[in-house]
Amino acid sequence: MHKQQKSGPLERLARTLTVLENLCAIVAAVALVTAILLVSANALSRHLFSLPIEFQLELTQSYLLVMLITLALPWGFRCGGFIRITLLADLMGERAWRIIYRIGLLMSSVYLALLGFESFTVFLNAWLKKHMIMGVIDWPVAWSWIWIPIGCWLLSMRTLLMASGAGDQPEGH
Repeated sequence: MHKQQKSGPLERLARTLTVLENLCAIVAAVALVTAILLVSANALSRHLFSLPIEFQLELTQSYLLVMLITLALPWGFRCGGFIRITLLADLMGERAWRIIYRIGLLMSSVYLALLGFESFTVFLNAWLKKHMIMGVIDWPVAWSWIWIPIGCWLLSMRTLLMASGAGDQPEGH
């Protein structure tokens, strides 16, 4: 990743976005550790005492894993945690490739913003109608959906800023 040494409103926005991405990555890490501890505790409790932790599966799959995946996406992308296929880049000139690359980032940004909007409507619908997952504990569905628009919108902003040349410009792998 190479850093741009520019200043201006887009660079300030990029720095603010970096802070938000880092906070979301920390929340994702806490979700990961919590999921690992819950699954391990459930396995031990189930096998040693024949006493499973009844709520573990629902909490892990509907809440913690959703948080882990969607909140870590923008941070991972910013840090270069993606695969870049460079076959066409090697065949094209640098200038043509940069144009196509930025168009791809813009299209990705629009798609992620729309995906975030759609998932926010699902969250809002579940919130307003008080949808629940029934089980040992009645889990509010809305809280399993809220993480998706947050992650999508942050990643949308990151790709938009990258397309404009602001902030960190990861190279990918």
